[in-house]
Amino acid sequence: MRISQIKVGAILSYLSMGLSTVISLVYTPIMIQRLGDSEFGVYQTVLPIISYLNLLSFGLGSAYIRYYSRAKTADDKKEMAKLNGMFFMTYLVLGALVLAIGFLLSGHGQIIFGQKLTAAEIELGEVLLRIMTVNAALAFPISVFESHVTINEEYLFQKIVALGRQVLNPLIMIPLLILGYRSVTLTLLSLAFTMLSGVLNVAFCLVKLKMPFSFRHYDFKLMREMVGFTAFVFIGIVVDNLNWSIDRLLLAWIHGTTAVTIYTVAAQLNVYYQSFATAISNLLIPRVNRIVAENQPTRELDKLFIRVGRLQFISLGCIFWGFVAVGRSFVVLWGGDAKFAVDYAVTLLLFGATLWANIQMLGYEILRAKNMHKFSALVYLAIALGNAVLSIPLCMKWGVLGAAIGTALATGVGMLVMNRYYHRSVGLDIPRFWLRIRHLVPAMIVPGILAIVIAVLLYPTNYFQIAGILCVFVAVYGVSMWLFGMDRYERNLIARPLQSIMRRLKK
Repeated sequence: MRISQIKVGAILSYLSMGLSTVISLVYTPIMIQRLGDSEFGVYQTVLPIISYLNLLSFGLGSAYIRYYSRAKTADDKKEMAKLNGMFFMTYLVLGALVLAIGFLLSGHGQIIFGQKLTAAEIELGEVLLRIMTVNAALAFPISVFESHVTINEEYLFQKIVALGRQVLNPLIMIPLLILGYRSVTLTLLSLAFTMLSGVLNVAFCLVKLKMPFSFRHYDFKLMREMVGFTAFVFIGIVVDNLNWSIDRLLLAWIHGTTAVTIYTVAAQLNVYYQSFATAISNLLIPRVNRIVAENQPTRELDKLFIRVGRLQFISLGCIFWGFVAVGRSFVVLWGGDAKFAVDYAVTLLLFGATLWANIQMLGYEILRAKNMHKFSALVYLAIALGNAVLSIPLCMKWGVLGAAIGTALATGVGMLVMNRYYHRSVGLDIPRFWLRIRHLVPAMIVPGILAIVIAVLLYPTNYFQIAGILCVFVAVYGVSMWLFGMDRYERNLIARPLQSIMRRLKK
């Protein structure tokens, strides 16, 4: 049943991302056009501030998964109920803290948003910050129930709710934007969806999963132990948010809202790119924790690490080379103006920087499960600081392109350090991992050459032409990967569902 849930969860994850991406082809240009560079830039400038407020979770969600997995393995029902009660109360307090800090910040917009924004832009930013703060505060206690769904590997329900939220939100907002509603309505709608998904998660946990709670005793000693575990998880989350949001804040301070709007196109594409990588690894977090809790041999983690890494490299490689082929025309069409042409180079830089980190995403979950994430947190802190130091002068000189160069350089150096740690301290067979990844590279030679030829010779002018070119490219990529790259397990992932469908059709 759990294997089936993981497969269904992975399928729904990719379906959700696919639909979200297609909807964004329509949604983002309408947002930019209806809101304008100024208002859209303000909206995108507020988002990193909210991501920083979300850091007040202190990474406790990973502690919940780790400690609940241990209690579940031991079938300790009292401990499970106590953990649920503790985390719910803790997140209520943290949500209230987010609310207080967010409203405090919203009263000092000129300090928060810098001198490049106008008085009207700062006033709008303060309103959006207050609404998004309420959204973030509500998400804290709701996240306890979402984590409980994850730990029980109920991915079908989880992904259906996520799919509904990701698809319905823009589908409702598009006509509202066309009718003249603006960014305030957009944030209020997002708040409504947070409340609705929260109600669904709470009902599912209480009714279907019979989620137990105990509020009799708050175990401060256990919480101190968990805070010790999450201290470096928290640092990792902080620097990850800083690393991927610092560029927009620097651009707002140095160049203003227009530069933020231009950069957002590339940043949003990179978010989609990263989400494809986490679609599989996030589903396997409970399994990683179970392997560690049961003291299974490290080779089990190695097998999982390599298998997931290869699958991610296959999918992310296809996206990367597909973007090489048609990305130049795509970013201009998507952004709606020739000024977005720079996002082609920016996106390729961000894709290239995150590709190698993304295929090793499961490695960080292994570190958390083993309580060995201290070093990685410090490395990511160094990456974020290096990114900020490099990006400031580069951003001043080359704008959005300079910001992307700083991020790419810092991320690349950090991953070299992490690979050494994975191998020498954690015991993962990194040489074998890269050997297995290298076996996929020959299968990318023909598609890679085709992508470059397309980029040089063809200039599609609409989405239909882009879609047609991509269909041809994906077909070539798939055939090449099937013949020269995939192993038996990977071919079976495709062949077995197709064989099952054929058998049903014959019946």
